[in-house]
Amino acid sequence: MRFVFISAMASVPWGGSEELWSQAALHLRQQGHQVSALVPWWPQPAAQLRSLSENGIEVRLRVPGTASLARRAQRKLSRWLGKQQGNEDFAWVLRQKPDFVCVSNGNYGDGLDGLELCADNDVPYVSVVQANAEFIWPNDRQAERLIRVYQKARSIFFVSERNCELLEKQLGIPLKNAEVVRNPFNVRWNASPPWPLVNGEWRMACVARLEPPAKGQDLLFEVMASEAWRSRPVKLSLFGKGSMEKGLKRLARRLDLEGRVAFCGHAADIEKLWAEHHILVLPSRYEGLPLALVEAMLCSRPAIVTDVAGNAELVEDGNSGFVAAAPTKFHLNETMERAWKMREKWKGMGAKARLIVQAKVCENPAAAFAENLERLAQQRA
Repeated sequence: MRFVFISAMASVPWGGSEELWSQAALHLRQQGHQVSALVPWWPQPAAQLRSLSENGIEVRLRVPGTASLARRAQRKLSRWLGKQQGNEDFAWVLRQKPDFVCVSNGNYGDGLDGLELCADNDVPYVSVVQANAEFIWPNDRQAERLIRVYQKARSIFFVSERNCELLEKQLGIPLKNAEVVRNPFNVRWNASPPWPLVNGEWRMACVARLEPPAKGQDLLFEVMASEAWRSRPVKLSLFGKGSMEKGLKRLARRLDLEGRVAFCGHAADIEKLWAEHHILVLPSRYEGLPLALVEAMLCSRPAIVTDVAGNAELVEDGNSGFVAAAPTKFHLNETMERAWKMREKWKGMGAKARLIVQAKVCENPAAAFAENLERLAQQRA
């Protein structure tokens, strides 16, 4: 069969949302299928794209949608005519003569043009929704477009039940063809990093791209700057990169957190990271289901998270971690205070976290997703 993957990831060259479709694409290619991928163009393409090409997957870099007014006008005209042939990248997709298309979105509307391409040309397709938020609410025109393409999809995959329920509320319809899928993770299924000695200092890690509007590092900084936390033997390590790193470093200096908050960059070895830290802190404002959370729990570490998206679907408050009721400074501070009072129980909570995540996330999510795509591709319309 011929599979085409369309990625709508446009904020960074590569992110956690790209692991599911790319690893599924590799699995399908290994099963003998023909596989192609349309991905956003970047001056320096992600290294992962080279692996796709080396394994026989044709990769086309998509011209940015803001390239020119003429391109946007042509796209608008094509959509008005009910066709997508005016877009060179989408014309390439149709020339692949795909039996099935998978559109991987950031939030629910990022890949709308790709979904409309499939719907307009009667190509079977699915959508993968990686994130959603209360403030990403569609206007009436966008909602009508979304309802049309989602109802025509073979399936809509969400990485958390919560985000599916939120989109049903935003669109005002039930999504009867919705399913939950899990993302691949970057630690071993049986990972067992040793519990780090305290030695007079408890070490927290925030593993997330440096983007406060999504990941809420500013809230964490404000809590860490309070008088109570200044007096405690705690160090916070931030792992991740992002376009707002300099701003976060300025904020850390303004709050006099230098020496107590460390910017550690990208972490290549996640198990080594958790051999040196006791607990994950993830004060997200919106999410899908964070890979950082799954990986920390597989490494037997508890987590402090906010009650957004799928976080509370994995973390049991007071049992395997701590859940802040909302992504605000007040709620995060209250939850971190509860966690601090129970710090001697973190190790046991981490052991429970491992059992919980292994019961809810399969060992090879990408292979399971690829098999699901094969099943859906073989279904009659």
